[in-house]
Amino acid sequence: MNEYNEKLNNIKKTYDNLTYLDQYGLSVISFVIITIILLLIISYFNIMSNIQPIVDDWTNQRCNPFIIPFAGYITHPEGVSAFDYTYQNFNYCTQNVLSGVTSHAIQPLTYITNVLQSITNDIQSSIQNIRSMFDKIRTSFQNVTEEIMGRLMNVTISLMQIIIEFKDLMGKAQGAMTGGLFTLLGSYYTLKSLMGAIAQFIIMILIALASMIAGFWLFPFTWGAAIANTTIFMAIAIPMAIILSFMTQVLHVKSNLQIPKVKCFDKNTLLKMKDGTFKKIINIQIGDILENNNIITSKIAVTCENSIIYQIDNILVSDSHILHYNGNWITVSKHPKAIKVDNYDNKYLYCLNTTEKTIKIGNYVFTDWDEIYGYKLEKILQINYNNIHKYNNYGFKNTTEIMLQNGKCKQIDKIKINDVLKNGDKVYGIVEIDGKTLVSQFKYQFNNLCIEGFIPMLKEYTIKNEIKKNYKLYNLLTDSGKFEIHGMIFYDYNMAIDRLL
Repeated sequence: MNEYNEKLNNIKKTYDNLTYLDQYGLSVISFVIITIILLLIISYFNIMSNIQPIVDDWTNQRCNPFIIPFAGYITHPEGVSAFDYTYQNFNYCTQNVLSGVTSHAIQPLTYITNVLQSITNDIQSSIQNIRSMFDKIRTSFQNVTEEIMGRLMNVTISLMQIIIEFKDLMGKAQGAMTGGLFTLLGSYYTLKSLMGAIAQFIIMILIALASMIAGFWLFPFTWGAAIANTTIFMAIAIPMAIILSFMTQVLHVKSNLQIPKVKCFDKNTLLKMKDGTFKKIINIQIGDILENNNIITSKIAVTCENSIIYQIDNILVSDSHILHYNGNWITVSKHPKAIKVDNYDNKYLYCLNTTEKTIKIGNYVFTDWDEIYGYKLEKILQINYNNIHKYNNYGFKNTTEIMLQNGKCKQIDKIKINDVLKNGDKVYGIVEIDGKTLVSQFKYQFNNLCIEGFIPMLKEYTIKNEIKKNYKLYNLLTDSGKFEIHGMIFYDYNMAIDRLL
């Protein structure tokens, strides 16, 4: 009984919780469907009964809610089915409705946008007006500036014309002065050349007269003439010597003496060293040892100017250099294999002095710079040939200063070929000397001027001090055979051997 009452209560609760739609929902749905169908049928027949007016006013009628479902049955284009046209018309009407709705929906946004655009246009217009104002200010300032600059240019152009005319006047004056100076200089050089020619002529006369006198002294029956001519010679030679000394020492006039012909090799000439290797002559250093224990005592670099270069096999050497051939010593130019080299374009040539007084290159034996051979060698042997370098070479410390013709001073190791020294002495060669083996008793110092060697000077000086020995010494070769250092005149490097010969 209790179970029955419980089930009955549950059923009652269930029906009590049901809504209207739960109870009559199917009836409502059925009613709605039937109503829609009836409305569609009524609409269809109504539309079909009034189809022609609808077709005639299709543009305005096509989006009527009652017409949209039957659009394809009312009218449709040829080739398009009624269903497809109904679908197309539905899309068209939907888009038009949405565009209209959207247009109304965004009207506030459109209004705000228009307001912002109007404000922006006003701001832009204001900015443009400000720019126009600044442009007017800039134009006015430019006009004022151009006016000022125009007036300044008028003044400046006039001033420039005055300056140009003054400069032209100064140029003409400078030209006139330069012309006058060069005229005077030309006259001076002409006079100097004339005096040099006269000096040369005097020297030639004295040499000829001395030769004639020497000839007279050879025979007893001409001794009277020899005594008379000797007297005449002395009477002429003494004043001529004074004149020539004045011309050379004071006026710096030189006779037509040429730079001695140099006896040197091309810079790429290969020499065989003691260890069997080969080294270019330009890279040779003082103290290097050639084959046969031949030690380099000096290295000389000279100008190639006025030199004629010959080639013997692969050796390039100047024409006046001496070499051994068939038991005789001859110049390079006379060697049967010598071929003259045209258009030789190197500026400098190089040579050496050695302990053996020879330079062996391949199968050829050349003399070194001193060119001691034949009768010269016999004379040197009487003076101790083995000590030629040790007792007869000389040079200067690298810091020794020499004055140039332009008044500037250079250290001797900085002197270059073709430099012109104080008295017009032109440097045609630079010499590096091995100072290690020079005897210490021939080391001198004059007012901090360091000289090592026998010191060939035009005038004797008595100051002598022992100083520290230098490894490398320097000397010069000049066209005059001498040069000045601190007021003292020294013979150039050639005098080291010439004094013995």
